Amino acid sequence: MTRFKRPALIGAAALACVSVMTGCGGDSGSGSSSGGSKVITIWDQEQSAKDIAQGYATVVKQFEKEHPGYTVKVETFPFAQYRDKMLVAMKGGTGPDVMTLDEVWTPEFAAAGLIQPLDDQIKGSDVIKQDDFFKGAWESNQYQDKTWGVPLNFDVWEEMYYNADLFKAAGLDPDKPPTTWSEWNDAAKKLNNPPNSFGMGLIGCKDESSSVMTDSLIFSNGGEILDANGDAAFDSPENVEAYEQYQGLLDYSPNGSAGACEQDVVNQFTAGKAAMILDGSWQQDTMKTAAKFDWRIALPPAPDGKDFVGALGGWNLAVNAKSDNSDLAFQLIEELSKPDNQAAVNSLIPALQSAGEKFVNDNRKQPEVILDALASGRPRPASPVYPQLSQIQQSAVQDIIGGADVKSTLKDASDQMQEVIDSNS
Repeated sequence: MTRFKRPALIGAAALACVSVMTGCGGDSGSGSSSGGSKVITIWDQEQSAKDIAQGYATVVKQFEKEHPGYTVKVETFPFAQYRDKMLVAMKGGTGPDVMTLDEVWTPEFAAAGLIQPLDDQIKGSDVIKQDDFFKGAWESNQYQDKTWGVPLNFDVWEEMYYNADLFKAAGLDPDKPPTTWSEWNDAAKKLNNPPNSFGMGLIGCKDESSSVMTDSLIFSNGGEILDANGDAAFDSPENVEAYEQYQGLLDYSPNGSAGACEQDVVNQFTAGKAAMILDGSWQQDTMKTAAKFDWRIALPPAPDGKDFVGALGGWNLAVNAKSDNSDLAFQLIEELSKPDNQAAVNSLIPALQSAGEKFVNDNRKQPEVILDALASGRPRPASPVYPQLSQIQQSAVQDIIGGADVKSTLKDASDQMQEVIDSNS
């Protein structure tokens, strides 16, 4: 399960269930009826960076005005419960008409026959046009030559956050952050001043953040998790080099990287303990209040002679394969895909390019860096067994942090991935 969540969930109040009907239902049947009115149900995970209830209410009001006799019901669930609740409901033949899906769930739901391809509806739509969306966000809906969703939002792992004050103290020019891996290693060494501060804070705990963060190293070096045929390619020379780079940076990181999750590393940075970290643009909301120093962002360093490539995450809108109102469900997705509406129901970067660029320019420091990072991004592997593959990758990261030989670790992990792929083909 991906922890590329809608941002800044930590420490914020949970969003309550939102409904235009009385109360908040639990397992609403797809296309169910209430008091003679047809009901279109949409499920979303809770977002806490901002209250999206009003945004949804505006969309619902407009949609119901344009579709007399129909009622839209919006329900939200805690992130930790959301995926399992959807799977149980949809495999039981109920669930929502429209749902948000983490992009790495989309192939899984498609392969299981739980959602329907939307190519025909998109082809006939005057609202949803592929070229209007960020390229990587659109590609995250592609599986087996079909389009299974419409992007709602996305972001990329990651930018490099750095402490300009520590750069100056170490004799480094804060206006010239490292751009290559060799420069990165040199800067980390010069910034390393234990136990007071460390050159680099690195995510390493066993969750999705360690997979997606190290994916950016892999992608930047020309590596991949799966090859074009869908087979494991995790032990490629490019991946070995990427993880050797990661392992080398551990020399300049605080002890305990194997247990350091995203927020732990953010705390290291805001406390002035880590001079550099890798994280997404959503963490700017935290930095603005918690970092009491001159903090800046830059594109993460890339291998010498290569360009940075980020790993994408985000959420897509999909239609239940068993929806009795699939045409209206798609029309609701069209309504949610209008620029103002997409911005209103989001706390991540809207996937529509016009809305996303406005969001970044209006809400983020150094927006040009973020837009460059977004343009570089590519999705994680489109595989129905992605959650299992990521678990194997996370275990490999743990072993590498523990000092294991990178080449043999990736070979073992790649063999395990291939076993999972073969057993599910």
